[in-house]
Amino acid sequence: MKSILNVKIKTLCTVALFSAAVMAPAGALLAQPETTTAASQQQACACFEVKVVGQGPAVILIPGVASSGEVWQSTVDALKADYQLHVLTLAGFAGVKPIPMQSWGDGYLAIQQQAILRYISEQQLEKPVIVGHSLGGYLALALAANAPEQIGGAVNVDGLPALGAMFSQAAASNNTGQQQPQRFDPMAMAKSMATAEDWQQRIVSNMMSSDGQTSGRVMGELMRADLRGQLANIRVPVLTLGALQNGAPYSTPEQVQQNYENQLADAPAQYHSFAFARDSKHFIMADAPEWLNQQIGRFLSQRGKE
Repeated sequence: MKSILNVKIKTLCTVALFSAAVMAPAGALLAQPETTTAASQQQACACFEVKVVGQGPAVILIPGVASSGEVWQSTVDALKADYQLHVLTLAGFAGVKPIPMQSWGDGYLAIQQQAILRYISEQQLEKPVIVGHSLGGYLALALAANAPEQIGGAVNVDGLPALGAMFSQAAASNNTGQQQPQRFDPMAMAKSMATAEDWQQRIVSNMMSSDGQTSGRVMGELMRADLRGQLANIRVPVLTLGALQNGAPYSTPEQVQQNYENQLADAPAQYHSFAFARDSKHFIMADAPEWLNQQIGRFLSQRGKE
């Protein structure tokens, strides 16, 4: 277990350096989508941009910190013939204008949960399935636990309900002495998250076009957040997809899987299930796209039969 915790310390220190280093204002808004844009949500909230593709039962796709909705492109291509896909890019990330921090109120995570629920209501979506990666996975779990009457299910792609709990345990158990600060290296961070070079370049590009203050504060919120006590409230089907190379080479796939199972132990077994991509790093859509899309497609198909 200690090997898992040590790698998480390294990752979190890198994220902290990232948030301090990337302080340039966010770039221009993303180009208008090729299909449908949810303009009413933009005017009411400005919490995210949305691209809507396809027809059929609604699915909402949420990327992670400093990521564009374009990370879901292979999933969109795989599902658009059968589903209406609402692809979000959250405010402050990948060139989308940030939410003024004086307007954050209870925090970014709470704002985004309420904004997604408002979007579901305003767009008259019938119990959409929420699919989220990393931060998006946390939001998917939060909505499954706190608003099961408004969604039809959730897919958590390599997100944790209590990232900070792992960090606290790591800090308490780390007896190797205080780590020396390291210069932020965006490419090194990207290489730890995806194997393919084009995906590494994409991750770096999204990082550098994100608002650094937003990224840093959202990571701080995720460090403090803990959904474990709410997981027992889940009453809709939830699938967690874990990336077992996320801690490599400092921890084994078996250790990473055990950590996921420990953190999600309170999710009711009749609603929650796991599947693990043994050879994938954090961005499963980069390292195992066919497997990811098969898992999501099977989950959605099963929801349609219930």
